[in-house]
Amino acid sequence: MPRIERKIGIESTPDKIFNIVTDGFNTPKWNPVVSGVIEIEDQKIKLDTDLGSFTIIDIETEENKIATWKMEKSDVHSIGYILDPKTKGTDVKIWTEFDDKKLTKSYKKTADLMLEGLKNYVSFIENGGDPARFNKWDLIIR
Repeated sequence: MPRIERKIGIESTPDKIFNIVTDGFNTPKWNPVVSGVIEIEDQKIKLDTDLGSFTIIDIETEENKIATWKMEKSDVHSIGYILDPKTKGTDVKIWTEFDDKKLTKSYKKTADLMLEGLKNYVSFIENGGDPARFNKWDLIIR
């Protein structure tokens, strides 16, 4: 199964980043690829994305370190975040496992965009911004 990994440094603590990436309902706020989220049944959520819809059937976590989202009926099997604290901030790695190897380049670009959206959102909050006023599209027009 193909897998991609991308990484970015974010000037924040692992716990703040962990709380953001594990809140599926907040994902459309910061993630430029996600346009909507709905709970389809208890513990299952559906994300509408630029790559289609994904149903998340399980989230496995290790507090402030790892979050893995498992999908069903999708080319993407799982997406995970690994948080590695550094002297100044946190390295955030995102990885994705999927079926269609032809989509590798597209998934790399998508992962980079997701990480940039996360970094911008965290930076906005760290600088005293009101999360309700964050505009994820500022990422696109820079």
